[in-house]
Amino acid sequence: MSQRIAETAISVTGSQTPPEIPLEELAFQFGRTYDSYLATEEGLTQFWSSDGRGVIAYARIGRYVHVQGGLLCDAPGRGQLLREFHEFAVQHRLTVTFYNVLEEDLPTFRQQGFQVTKWGEEPLLDLVNLTWAGGSYEWVRRQFHYCQRQNVVLTECRRDDYSEDRWQTLLNEIRAVAAEGLTTKPQRNEIWFFNGRYDPPDWGRRRLFVARNERGTGRIEGFLVCLPFQNGSHWAVETYRHRQDAPRGLVAFMIHQCVERLRSEGIQVVSLCLCPAVRCETLPNDSWLVRRGLQFGFDYASIFFDLPGEYHFKSRFRPRFVRRYICHWPRATVRSMWSLVRLSGVLSLDYGKLAASLWSRIRRPKSRQLATPPPEESK
Repeated sequence: MSQRIAETAISVTGSQTPPEIPLEELAFQFGRTYDSYLATEEGLTQFWSSDGRGVIAYARIGRYVHVQGGLLCDAPGRGQLLREFHEFAVQHRLTVTFYNVLEEDLPTFRQQGFQVTKWGEEPLLDLVNLTWAGGSYEWVRRQFHYCQRQNVVLTECRRDDYSEDRWQTLLNEIRAVAAEGLTTKPQRNEIWFFNGRYDPPDWGRRRLFVARNERGTGRIEGFLVCLPFQNGSHWAVETYRHRQDAPRGLVAFMIHQCVERLRSEGIQVVSLCLCPAVRCETLPNDSWLVRRGLQFGFDYASIFFDLPGEYHFKSRFRPRFVRRYICHWPRATVRSMWSLVRLSGVLSLDYGKLAASLWSRIRRPKSRQLATPPPEESK
């Protein structure tokens, strides 16, 4: 299902007023979380405000609508954009879900009758004062120095620097690395909607970094893709993959080197993308169903998606954690949650790989002491 949806053409709903600013520019300028630029991905429908100055990108299964990237417009227009989209949903009897909503926007959503639930926390690295010094960053430094001794170098690959043939050759290498990573996961295909594509037909302002071993064949050991938001002052390390036999600590090495490159360009903040289900405390009138589902997934479903492991890894960079929310209208239901599972493909499983993973855990159980990050911050 997710693959079919991802391949459909972009359609448009809402205003027939010609957009004043293209979708890509709105995502770049006014996106405020790591997933904002994912609104430019293929397979999403665009809802434009009546004045053509704001857009909401979404995927739909039946009457269930899942919004990607949030409210993409300037601050004064957010209320109008949400109000018009809410009227559209009421008119067509749709059930709507927004993800990664900022705390400052919750009054606007509650005013339209949305149900608000804690979704997780987004880890942010503030680059101005980041030095990698001290005991807190010892683990990151250790991974960096080990990969450095293995002659691994991270370089950026810009689309404009490549001919069409050379670029396709590079993407074929990237796909091969990603395919290796997929062999260790129970899913048949890459998870869609929450993860961006690593080989989009239009790269836009995405940035691709590859890690090569400069000793021997110079093959690509891993790669990461960065997405911009907040007018380019913030970037997100959105996708990263590595070979199964890559040097230990490669992903940490890539993130460290990418952050240093972005810092040299005057970038202020790097997001490591959402850690779902982290500290999902009870809120007034929230969705018990969503909150318990997230807690269950975090505690017991790591065989499908390792939420504790992701949280543990990102917390070792000692980021600033910021609350993010999920907003439903009129409310979350079992069917709306199941539509998200279908959309993302998270339970499109290869049962052979799933059985092998389960057997591996039974034969070699391992305990993991999760790192404890600093308290969350509201902004």
